[in-house]
Amino acid sequence: MLAEKYILKDTNFYKKLSKSFSRFDNFFNLNPLRWFAVWTLIVSGGNVVLHLENRWIYWDWSSFSVYALFALAISSLIDFIVNTKVINKNNQSLLFEQLAIFTYGTILFIIGANPLNLSFKLLFFGFPYILFFMAGNLIWKIPLDIFNSPKIQKSDFALFLVSAMICIILALSIGYYNDDPMMSTIAAVFLPFPIVALVFPSAIRHLQRCRMYVVFIPAMFLSMRYPWFLFMILPLFLFSRYYYYFTNGDVIPTLKVNEPDPEIIN
Repeated sequence: MLAEKYILKDTNFYKKLSKSFSRFDNFFNLNPLRWFAVWTLIVSGGNVVLHLENRWIYWDWSSFSVYALFALAISSLIDFIVNTKVINKNNQSLLFEQLAIFTYGTILFIIGANPLNLSFKLLFFGFPYILFFMAGNLIWKIPLDIFNSPKIQKSDFALFLVSAMICIILALSIGYYNDDPMMSTIAAVFLPFPIVALVFPSAIRHLQRCRMYVVFIPAMFLSMRYPWFLFMILPLFLFSRYYYYFTNGDVIPTLKVNEPDPEIIN
């Protein structure tokens, strides 16, 4: 990021911009970085509806509508409520949380598809997208700070990765069975990342790539069908990077990974 290179943290200009960006604290209290995944699932719902009408749709601007904008907006509000009131509570078991995530993902998918289009076929074609959403949640549940320990073991995170891989393989298989090139390709392209994180020597960069690309890959593939989606996620991506840099000194979100550290073979 150019600001990181030319506007150093100890300069007066940085401090001035920091005060300006702090005005957006209330907005970022909504945790808008979660919207990348939420919006991607919303667009997935609309994608399945259009796919059932025309499998060969590509770079379609006409798919944008007032309803699509409404669905993106309402899903952001729903996500804040769900994230603060329902999911990620300390007293929840992993199984209960994943059931909640599956239910939540299904609701988001139906909102994106428009409840008026609800049918068994729609849900069947949407099932792999929800599975991929669950896989992303499982991967993001692995805390990065476990890699600070010199005694890290694969058993500390293997359950989450294996569970995520099962969801991805199922999503890939069902997507292929449904002749859905979008879902089958997304799952196939992402699958190597958790495999590397599980099989290769433990390193934080493997998990960082899993976290980044479980969101980036489906968002980019969907944008190839629905280019207007880029105009939703790109401004949020860029603005978030500047906000976090000028408020806490970190460039978030990012596609960078940590430099290779001495790896621990388990």
